[in-house]
Amino acid sequence: MNAVVYARFSSHRQGEQSIEGQVAEAERFAAAHGLTIVKVYADRAQTGRNDNREQFQLMLADAAKHAFDALIVWKTDRIGRNKEEIALNKYHLKKNGVKIYYVAEAIPDTPEGIILEAVIEGMAAYYSEQLSQNVRRGMKTSAQKGRYTGGTCPLGYTITADKKYEVDPKYAPVVRDIFQLYSEGKTITEIVKILNDRGLRTSRGHSFTHNSLRTVLKNKKYIGTYEYNGEVSIENSVPPIVDEKLWDKANRKMDERQRKMKSCNGKERYYGINLGKYPLSTKIVCGECGSNYWIRNYYRAGNVL
Repeated sequence: MNAVVYARFSSHRQGEQSIEGQVAEAERFAAAHGLTIVKVYADRAQTGRNDNREQFQLMLADAAKHAFDALIVWKTDRIGRNKEEIALNKYHLKKNGVKIYYVAEAIPDTPEGIILEAVIEGMAAYYSEQLSQNVRRGMKTSAQKGRYTGGTCPLGYTITADKKYEVDPKYAPVVRDIFQLYSEGKTITEIVKILNDRGLRTSRGHSFTHNSLRTVLKNKKYIGTYEYNGEVSIENSVPPIVDEKLWDKANRKMDERQRKMKSCNGKERYYGINLGKYPLSTKIVCGECGSNYWIRNYYRAGNVL
C-alpha cells in the first residue's frame, strides 16, 4: 500500500529536527506495517489552528487524485487543532479512499476507536485554545510592564535584551523633526519628500509614505504612553522622545485637517449638474504613496466625458 507522510511543526523554536523526527518515526511505522512511503509533505512553522497550510492543502489535492492509499501522521494534532476542520478534512480523505495512521496514538479500527479519536481531537482543540489564552495573557502582562511584545519596533527606539524600549540616538531626532515640521504647518506629502530626499528610512527599512508618517504621528509611545490591543494604556512606561505639548499640537492639526476633508461631502455642480456624493472619497488609498484617491470630472458642453 502506497502511503505519504504529513509532518508539521508550529514554531521556529522547534525547527527542522521536529520534521526529521516525525518522518523517521513514520518510516519505522511504515516498515512495521507493510506500507511504502512515496512522498513526504512538511509544513514548517505553521499553526495547526487552521488548515491554510501549503503542503497540507497539496496533500489533500493529491488525495483527491488518488495518488496514495494511506496517510501517516505523528498524532491527530498534526492534521490540525480545529475540530470542525479536522472532521471535514478526515471526511474528504476517507471519501477518497485514504486510510489514516497515527504513529504515536493507538486508535483501534473499532466503534470504540471512533469515540477515542473524538476525545483526542477534543483534547487537541482544548490544548490549542489554552495555549492561545496563555500567550495572550503573557503578552498583556508584558505590555503592562512596558515591555516589547513583538512586531515592528517604532521609529526612534531600539529594544534592549530585557525587552524594554530604549531611545535610538540616530532616529529619535528624526521623530522630533517629523512632529515639529507637521505642527509648523508642513503637510504629510511635504514631510515625506523631505525625509526621503535625505535618504532616511522607516523602521522597516522602507521609504517613507503617507501611511508610515501617520503611524509615527499617532503613536503615543513617543510621549511615554504604552498602548496595547485596546486593553492596556500606561503612562510613563516608555522613555519619551517628543514633548507632550508638541505631540498634542501635531495631532490637533491632523484632526483638523481630517475633519476638513470629511466635511467635503462630494457635492459639486458644473453646468447645473449635481454630481452627488462619492462615498469612497478619502477611503481609497494609493498603494504606492499612501495618498487618497479623488474624483476628477471633466465636462464639455454640459456632458460628462
